[in-house]
Amino acid sequence: MNHFIVDGRYKDLLEYQGIDVSVVLKKAGLPEDALNHKTPTMKEVEYYRFLEAIDEVADDPGMPVAMATTDKIETFSPPIFASYCSRNGAACIERLSRYKKLIGPMSFVVSKDEETETVELATGDPALKMPSFMVRSEFAFLIGMIRRATGTEMKPERITMRDLPKGSEFEEFAGIAPEKGGRDTIAFTNAALEEPFVSHSEAMWSYFEPELNKRLADLEVDDSVSARVRSALTELLPAGVSGVESVAEKLGMSRRTLQRKLSEEGTTFQKQLNSTREVLALHYIKNTDMTTNDIAYLLGYAELNSFLRAFSIWTGKTITEYKKTEIDRK
Repeated sequence: MNHFIVDGRYKDLLEYQGIDVSVVLKKAGLPEDALNHKTPTMKEVEYYRFLEAIDEVADDPGMPVAMATTDKIETFSPPIFASYCSRNGAACIERLSRYKKLIGPMSFVVSKDEETETVELATGDPALKMPSFMVRSEFAFLIGMIRRATGTEMKPERITMRDLPKGSEFEEFAGIAPEKGGRDTIAFTNAALEEPFVSHSEAMWSYFEPELNKRLADLEVDDSVSARVRSALTELLPAGVSGVESVAEKLGMSRRTLQRKLSEEGTTFQKQLNSTREVLALHYIKNTDMTTNDIAYLLGYAELNSFLRAFSIWTGKTITEYKKTEIDRK
């Protein structure tokens, strides 16, 4: 799997914690618009760089716990809320393990014995190492969620980490000291996971399950470069910016790389620029009272006549003729 879906509310969560999203993305070497897509995606290695950048920018050993236990974190995404509606901790972990890849590029490997249930965090690519920030936040999230859902101060039975956390914040939150180990695992007693969730709702689960299964089936989602170019142009054109260099910079790549990727998709930057201008022009004419001069300006045309010629090519009509057609349709 090349890309994984990243929850779009990450941006809100970071801003809530006072973290500058643009600085994080820049430090991670990711495009400025990485979290602005309708369905944000990242490669696994990019996602790990993203989390490591959060850790560097925040420079706070307590940030993983703070982010993972943000108020109303259970509403952060449908898979999380569906898990929060489980009957108990064991069912919650089962749902999270099933839908974890809808939240990020990792998985829960669950094992059980007579006394405990253990969750191991695993990367999709065995060659990659999971960031310590991610391990701490995942474990803090799981502990906090079960505590809120049961109304208890449950403590895990055992935690092992490849990289032990700096500072005492995580240990104070978890209630036990993590042990150094070759795997990232957290274990709970079966008794603790059998404690009923006060948030249990089968009605909500029946609502979420079909959609989550559909998302799981559609996981191979990846925004085309063409779509990203059009999205960037929609933001840049009103500021009078329409050059390929500016768009490439916004998307975090060189002009040559952008043009090569567009060529691989069978298109060019000019075609995407024309397409974006056409869509915006029709929108402005149909839904606003702006003058032709204002529209031409917002579309980045230096001369009105250039816009008028382009509009005629797009529609086969003058702007006056097009407006009359729209009025007649109404």
